[in-house]
Amino acid sequence: MARLSTYRRILEQDFPENADLVKDLGITINSSFEELYNALNNRLTFKENFNATIQEFTVTVDVNGTPRNRTTFKLANGQQSAEGLIVINVSGASDPTSLPNAGVFVSFVKSEGNIIIQNIKGLPKDVSFKIKVIVLG
Repeated sequence: MARLSTYRRILEQDFPENADLVKDLGITINSSFEELYNALNNRLTFKENFNATIQEFTVTVDVNGTPRNRTTFKLANGQQSAEGLIVINVSGASDPTSLPNAGVFVSFVKSEGNIIIQNIKGLPKDVSFKIKVIVLG
C-alpha cells in the first residue's frame, strides 16, 4: 500500500473572507488531521494503539503439553476481553537458540482479568522455553 500524499494544513490565508473562523477551527482540525496522517503513514505501534496485552512467560510442559507449574499473567490495564492469543516469539529459556519441535499453539482461559495457560502444543517435554504472546481483546 502506498503512503499517503503530503498533508496540507488548513490556513486562514486560503479563506480570507472567513479568516478568523478558519484560524480558530484550523488549530483543532490541523492538529487532529496531522495525528491521523502520521498514524496512517506507518507510525502506529501495536502496543500503544490496540486493545491487547503483550506478555512473555517462561514455561516447561509435560508430554501432553500441560505446564509443569501454574502459568498465569494479568491482562493489560483497560483490557476486559480475551478473544484470542497469538504466539509471536519462542526461544529456549537457558539457550536462546533452542527451538520448539513445531508451531506453538497456546490454549488458555480468562479468569477475573488474568490469563491462565492450560496447554501448549509444539514444545518438547521438560525443556524450559520463553514464550511471547499477544492477547487480543
